[in-house]
Amino acid sequence: MKRIFYAGGSALTTDSLADAVLDYAEALAKSPQAADVVKIPIVLDSGHAGVATMLVGPASQLFSVSEDAEMLNVPDDAEIVDELRKRSLRVGSPRPMTHGSSEPVAVLHLQDEFE
Repeated sequence: MKRIFYAGGSALTTDSLADAVLDYAEALAKSPQAADVVKIPIVLDSGHAGVATMLVGPASQLFSVSEDAEMLNVPDDAEIVDELRKRSLRVGSPRPMTHGSSEPVAVLHLQDEFE
């Protein structure tokens, strides 16, 4: 388990989700698409499951710390991790544009897909 520190607070989640969120924030910081809103499953202070909504991008001051929380039974949501990894690759990959292209830049919203 890792605790993600964000905007003066923190959230406890799985190692792979924490890593995926930080990787995505890094990819967004290097792309023209500067930010996105993501929702990830977390463990609340009560020990119950919850959801954290975070705006990630170049101004996000995120970091994570490993935490010994083996007794917590929190499933690692592989679907969300995979989606974050795909989005990190997409925003980090150069995309060719043709002369005169007027295609708008897509805005990604993970919360719409995982509610």
